[in-house]
Parts: sequence; structure tokens; C-alpha cells
Amino acid sequence: MTPMMLPRVIAVAVAVLLALAGAGCATVDAGLPAQARPLVTTAAASPPATGAPAPGAPAPAGGAAGCDDPQASLRPPPVPPAPGAMPAGTFLATIQHRGYLRAAVLADVPPFGSINAFTGQFEGFDVDLANRIGRAIFGADGHVRFRATTYAERIPVLQRGDVDIVVATMTTNCERRRQIDFSTVYWYETQRVLVPLDSPARGLDDLGGQPVCTAAGTTTVDTLRRAPSHPLVRTVPNIADCLVLLQSGQVAGITTTSAVLAGMAAQDPRVHLVGPGLSNEPDAIGVARGHPELTRFVNGVLADVLRDGTWAALVRHWLPALRPPPAVPVPRYTDGG
Repeated sequence: MTPMMLPRVIAVAVAVLLALAGAGCATVDAGLPAQARPLVTTAAASPPATGAPAPGAPAPAGGAAGCDDPQASLRPPPVPPAPGAMPAGTFLATIQHRGYLRAAVLADVPPFGSINAFTGQFEGFDVDLANRIGRAIFGADGHVRFRATTYAERIPVLQRGDVDIVVATMTTNCERRRQIDFSTVYWYETQRVLVPLDSPARGLDDLGGQPVCTAAGTTTVDTLRRAPSHPLVRTVPNIADCLVLLQSGQVAGITTTSAVLAGMAAQDPRVHLVGPGLSNEPDAIGVARGHPELTRFVNGVLADVLRDGTWAALVRHWLPALRPPPAVPVPRYTDGG
């Protein structure tokens, strides 16, 4: 790291620490207009709250029951509701009445979710997707309240009803679908390994018996534990902490998805990605149980994003170094409309 880079790195670290201060997650306003700020309401002024079912509730139709295809989700409605006109009695109407969509995103994982050190605002691929969903509900920008989350907190914040959606590079699989609902896949990834340039390791097979870092609550932890080379698993709450441990020599490598590792390599030219892909990681948006109309609505927004060129534009903006550029995901839907 050069002396010129130090002030910016410190600024980024301070912004992230402020966002994540407290237990697990912290709420951060993202330039909300007055109508999107929390209001002091009475029971008479608000419609009945539609909270998330308790953890362990039965899976809804089209959810995890059977889980023949963990990448398939509920089909979007043939005619989506118009912005600002969410159907009465639905959770979408509850969100509209509230005045803002609550979205959990990562605060330290560029280019998907991070806090701009100069503006203090969330930015990234996932943040832009959440803003697109908010725009489809309200018809204007500025109606998304972002909440910084760690990997391990992504499912609990949905189960507690703290947020409406989680857009945080979350892999969809059958185990997780027994706890929450998922949208269709919006990003296909693979897990790889990051090591220092002077490391002799050329992949996870060369890191047996050595500490390898990843974030707690991720599917990469399972991949590490199953590795035939038997690396020592070191977990941290935030994946950015892994880079600090690698730079200080406390771990021999980092493993997570390749795009996140590429972001770390862009920050520190003394590290690089090695080895083949270790696992496939189809990322989808998490939605709390019991709100199938929200899942269908999100899928409709994603279908538009994939079809109208927005997804490709986001890739060019946030991941310009990817060569060749990734293929646009093809949505898969469950039966039953």
C-alpha cells in the first residue's frame, strides 16, 4: 500500500466501522426524502402490520417443500401493479404505506455493497438492484432505507422482520429455502482463493493445515470444511477483515466468490487469485416467509432488469474488469403460475 492510498483506506475503514457499529447490524439512512423517513404513527393511522412468520413456520407453496430446483422461484404476475398503486391488503401495500422499502445490504464488499467514504452512502451492484425495486414500488428514487448487514445476519434480519429484502450476494440453496424465500438468480459466481503474490500456493489444495479466512454464515465455510487438503478454517464477521488478516500474515489465504476477491486484489496489488473454481454460487434476493406477492413482484423487477439491458449496464459499471463479461442469467420459475 502506498502512502497516497492510506488516507482513502482509513476513510473507507472508518465509514464501514460506523455503519456496522453495534450488535450485528446498524441502520443507515441513504439520502431519504422526508416522506421516506420513519414516522411516528398510531395503530389507527397504520394498516395492520404484516410481519414475517416465526422461524420454523411451514414453507409456503412454491417454497422449499421438495426443493427440486433451489434456483427456481415464484413466477412474476402477468401484469405487475403500477408504481404507487400496490394491491390493497398485500405486504406491498404495507411497504407503500410505510413510505420506504427496507433492504439489507453489505457495507464492506465492493463492488456489490459498500459505503462510499466521501458521501457516506451505500453503493454497488446489489444497492442498485434494491433501488430499482424501490422505484418499481413507489415510482421514484429515494424510497429505500438501507441496513448494513453481515453475512451471518442476512437470514436472521429477515426472520425477525427487520427488513423486507436482503440483497447481499446470498447463495440460494435448499437449506436456506427452508428458512426464507428467494427470488430468481441474478448473479452466478464461483468460489476461489486469494493469496499473497509471494505465496507458493496455487490453490486450496496447497493450503492444507494452514489458516484460510472467510466470512461466517456463508456457504464457503462448508466448502472449506469439506476440502480434502484440510485447511484450518478461520471465520470473521465481515469479509473485509480477511484482507487485514492476510496482509498481516495471520492467515495464508482468503476464500469467497471470485468477484469479491477481485475487488480485494484491486485494493491491494500484493495479492492475487489462484486455483480453479471451488463451487458454484447462484446469488438471489432473500425475502421473508409469508409474502409470496413480494417475491413475485421482485421477480418481475428482476425479469425487466435482465431483459432491458440494465443488468448488463450494471456489470459494465461495477465489474468492468470481468473478461469475458458474464452471461445474463436466465430466470427459472416454479410451476403453478
